Amino acid sequence: MGHLFRKSIHEDGSVTNHCVRTVHAEQNAICQAAKRGISIDGGTVYCKMTPCRTCAMLIINCGIKRVVCEKHYHDEEDSMRMFKEAGVKIEHLEDTVQTYKDM
Repeated sequence: MGHLFRKSIHEDGSVTNHCVRTVHAEQNAICQAAKRGISIDGGTVYCKMTPCRTCAMLIINCGIKRVVCEKHYHDEEDSMRMFKEAGVKIEHLEDTVQTYKDM
């Protein structure tokens, strides 16, 4: 069945795992809104953790203005920077990082 996560080695030597076989919930929500003709411009997205870099780019390009997350994502630096630069408000309900059993 293959691996669900891919290891990434960062410039500082740290290693993180990233999901490679699924469409992220944020991507699915954006696609479902488009499929149904629902405008999300100016909207709010609610998610489990800080969106990954790819999802952050989609959120920004779709005109979403607010992101509410339960927890932080372990590799959120790029997303947080992009949201700030784009004027997208991001809120975290908990000041903890989402963890996974298989990481």
